[in-house]
Amino acid sequence: MGVNIFGQLYKNMDELYKEKKYEQVFELGKTIFREVPIPKNKEFHFYALMSNACLLTGKWAEGETYAQKSLKAPEDDNIREMKRQMYSNLLCYMHFFPGINDSKMFTMAKNYSLLFTDREKFSHRRRVKKHKKIKIGYLSTDFFEHIVTHFTIQLYSAYNRDRFEVHLYNIGTKHNEVTDWISEMADGWHDLHGRPSREIAQSIYDDEIDILFDLSGHTMAGRTLLVSSHKPAPIQIAGIGYWNTTGLPAIDYFLSDKYCSPPENDDLFTEKLIRLPHSHFCYTPPESVKICDFTYKMHHPVVFGSFNNYNKISDDMLVLWLKIIRQVPGSRLLLKNVQPGEEKRVRMRQRLFAIGFKEDEVILRGPSWPHLHEYADMDIALDTYPYVGGGTTCEALYMGVPVISRYGVRHGSRFGYSFLHNIGLGELSAATDEEYVSKAVELAKSPELLQLLHEQLRTMMQASPVMDGSNYLREIETAYEKIYSEWQEKNLK
Repeated sequence: MGVNIFGQLYKNMDELYKEKKYEQVFELGKTIFREVPIPKNKEFHFYALMSNACLLTGKWAEGETYAQKSLKAPEDDNIREMKRQMYSNLLCYMHFFPGINDSKMFTMAKNYSLLFTDREKFSHRRRVKKHKKIKIGYLSTDFFEHIVTHFTIQLYSAYNRDRFEVHLYNIGTKHNEVTDWISEMADGWHDLHGRPSREIAQSIYDDEIDILFDLSGHTMAGRTLLVSSHKPAPIQIAGIGYWNTTGLPAIDYFLSDKYCSPPENDDLFTEKLIRLPHSHFCYTPPESVKICDFTYKMHHPVVFGSFNNYNKISDDMLVLWLKIIRQVPGSRLLLKNVQPGEEKRVRMRQRLFAIGFKEDEVILRGPSWPHLHEYADMDIALDTYPYVGGGTTCEALYMGVPVISRYGVRHGSRFGYSFLHNIGLGELSAATDEEYVSKAVELAKSPELLQLLHEQLRTMMQASPVMDGSNYLREIETAYEKIYSEWQEKNLK
């Protein structure tokens, strides 16, 4: 079989992929790999497509194998850029992998920098002049109705306009009424989507941005990092929209807080950590809460639930959830996926039954909007681990549902820990699997406490640092002034 046959089969793979038939992509790809010579100039495309299909269906080991093959494929300038995006995709999905330790995750992130050895960066040695206001740039793919927006909107709308000049750089493809709303908030709105990364970086450099905050990191194939890698601003920060080190030397700082980043976390970042004294997240609930018809009534027996992405739910997590269910007789587990696709629900059902769940112990739902009223259908939310919930955890808490959260060492595994400690419920976070199960069962068997939490949680959250926008801006702007002053002192010598 020759090149022409490969071309036709690869075209079939690509069409199946666009139709989101990822299992069929994988099966056809295995046949091609066994029986058809892969042209050198198509190796990257073939292995990248196979890797994506595997990662989207939870075949983590195979996904990493094919990703590594794609990175070793012959390249030109165009493929080199696509390899960088492929690697970002892999780094994001590795957080779903069961059994990936922090050391390997860090090493993988550091290796990302090897893809930029040829990258030309801007020089800022001649740009030490001090602006009347510190110029902040926010670079993102998510300036629309997106979960990250609920954690960043205060940065654009409530900053100190006497001390800072804020510019928003949009390189995302999605645009809706929220985009229009955001675009009018700051001093400058720059819609640069679709342009080459070097051209976007040039625009940021020409605007003389002092501090550039990359809000997307390795998400969306690392498109923002492709821009940040040119070093268009003298000081560059990452965080909020990405949950681990970028591994990119051009990023100087990573935003965190004292709860998400214990001292040992320093060794898991290539960036310097900015630890806010409270929460590095500031949550603003969606507008849909205003139209939410929500009346909670405790269930007997208790209903546990999770509205996290199904990809976050490992078999190890399901085993823990089964232990919880069995220790609370008659209780059930409500799972709602945030992504469309009946195939995902079918696969989750199969996994649940393979673990040992019975038909009457589980409730599976697909995505819907609005959905906040569905939190009334659960009594206790169970967080995932090690890829924990962020927006979903805040949604649950804001809707009055207590969350049991397991935490580890790395930053991205401690969001629930940080949220809970900041609102005064640190005792609902657990350091071990045994503690996680025990705390969930104990709360389920404490109906008076459970009812009280449902009544008081929103008020507690609103009064906490997690929703205190003015204090959050003071803390983060103090950090901005500190790192800008340090850069000035260093470069004015």
